[in-house]
Amino acid sequence: MKNQIKYLLLINSFFVFAGNLFAPFYALYIQKIDSAIYHIGGIWGFFIFASGIFTLNISKYENHKRYADYFLIAGFLFRALGWAGYLFATQLWHIYMIQVILALGEAFGTPSFNLIFSTHLTRGKIASEWGVNTAVSSFVVALSSISGGIMLQLFGFSSMFIVMICFALVSTVLAIIYRKELSS
Repeated sequence: MKNQIKYLLLINSFFVFAGNLFAPFYALYIQKIDSAIYHIGGIWGFFIFASGIFTLNISKYENHKRYADYFLIAGFLFRALGWAGYLFATQLWHIYMIQVILALGEAFGTPSFNLIFSTHLTRGKIASEWGVNTAVSSFVVALSSISGGIMLQLFGFSSMFIVMICFALVSTVLAIIYRKELSS
């Protein structure tokens, strides 16, 4: 496995950990703002739809590996900004606006990660290296979900969002540090 793949796994692990601190508890957070259950599905559906629209349009510009690292960094930053928005959200329309920011992060980050990862795969080991990516993400998600529950119980949502922002910024800094290796 090439070093670039190892760097990407490290960088992405911090980000995946951050995002999945909150994911299992998303419904609890939304219900604090509005108790109607249909809003949970509506907001999630809005995020997924916006991600699809933005990804279709932004990914057209991400086909050049030369700029993929910049798109990856932008993805981390948009998502950190979106997570920061949760600290100030008090109404449903705030949550919808946050979904737009997070969808932009998804559109910038995911295709660029996939491009960078794909270009560094070892011939003859493509499936197993994607498998390592999936396995590492699964382990990180499991640890993050457990940690998120403990963190939420002890410290509440605001502390969780701050930790998520910090982890996204760690991913950003690591992506900047390893930028030259990733784009080679």
